[in-house]
Amino acid sequence: MTYPFLLLAAIFLLLAVVLYAAPGRKLLNFVHYPAAPADVVRLNRYAALRLAVPALVNLGCAWAAVERPQLTVPMIFLTPLSALAVVVWIASGARRFGA
Repeated sequence: MTYPFLLLAAIFLLLAVVLYAAPGRKLLNFVHYPAAPADVVRLNRYAALRLAVPALVNLGCAWAAVERPQLTVPMIFLTPLSALAVVVWIASGARRFGA
């Protein structure tokens, strides 16, 4: 039952890598990007590092699901909670970049 957690971890990690590798693109739809291109790069790199948090949460859930399978259903709620926390973290931190 660890496959959904591993799949979600791979998806979040892929998003973080894409955002870090293409820093000049405006990929986040919940952030009003600043006008200066240097600030866009800084904001995307800032967001990419924070998007690794849900990936790590899902890897931890996959490990815990292997060790204790009875915790799989309660741990399903950690994925949307971690994603929501990261979205709030990125959106609140975007003010530092002039967004």
